[in-house]
Amino acid sequence: MNEVLKEYLFKLNESEEIIFEENLSEPETISQILGPERAKSIFGAGSSAVNLVERKSLTCLENVDLKTLSEFLVDEHPQTIALIIAHMDTDKQIQMIKTLPDNLRPEIISRMATLEYIAPEKIDELDEVLKRDLGGKTAGNRNQFGGVPVIAELINNLDKRTMTSLMTRLEDKDPILAVEIKQHIFSFTDLVKIDQRGLQQILREVPNQNLLLALKNAPEELREKLYEAMSERASAMLKDDLAALGPQRVSDVEKAQKDIVAVVKKLEKEGKIIIGIGEDSDMVA
Repeated sequence: MNEVLKEYLFKLNESEEIIFEENLSEPETISQILGPERAKSIFGAGSSAVNLVERKSLTCLENVDLKTLSEFLVDEHPQTIALIIAHMDTDKQIQMIKTLPDNLRPEIISRMATLEYIAPEKIDELDEVLKRDLGGKTAGNRNQFGGVPVIAELINNLDKRTMTSLMTRLEDKDPILAVEIKQHIFSFTDLVKIDQRGLQQILREVPNQNLLLALKNAPEELREKLYEAMSERASAMLKDDLAALGPQRVSDVEKAQKDIVAVVKKLEKEGKIIIGIGEDSDMVA
């Protein structure tokens, strides 16, 4: 597969429109592939990153069997893996990240977060190389990749165990990036940072059963904040229901919490609430 990336990068040798990660420290560097002078002329210092750009996907990956792809990539350079996973849709990105060894996940996430702009026609060329090796036959679409917000969204959709393990390892590998990602991740417990008006807007969109399940293992501080946003009668009923609620599957509780987070993100997208993440951020409704 390094040969695949090498072939792709050789094709870039004909163009000066490409911006790629500048500081690769692994043995398979761009300078080694293109030669130091040509690499400098194409990827020289001073090039600015263009993250979160809309571009074509690697169409060959749309219907590829993820187990096959995982086996195909298992021994490849982390930059190659990051580049390929970055061009998958979000659901497949999540599945692929979960198939990676624990010690490799932070490396891939770090590289995905710092991927920079590559011209669409060059992505098409890479697509053809991979299509030849994978035998994929798919139709094209467009999406976004690269940048901390996209990576935060990806991590936010992982199950809690995988997310916790990944963030712990990422904090060890790249603490600055870990902090940046945390600032873009909205978790269920972050509801405590939203003011009463914002919480009332959210509660109107959340089914009672979802709220009940989500609060099963919620911190008391968050429960109290939500009670304050409800009418006295509604909060009393919710307290009674919680007291009577028996043991629940952790997966069901986490799903209910994720559903509420999805409501928060939807309302933010619609402009009905504004959320800010971080210790010093204000939450405004």
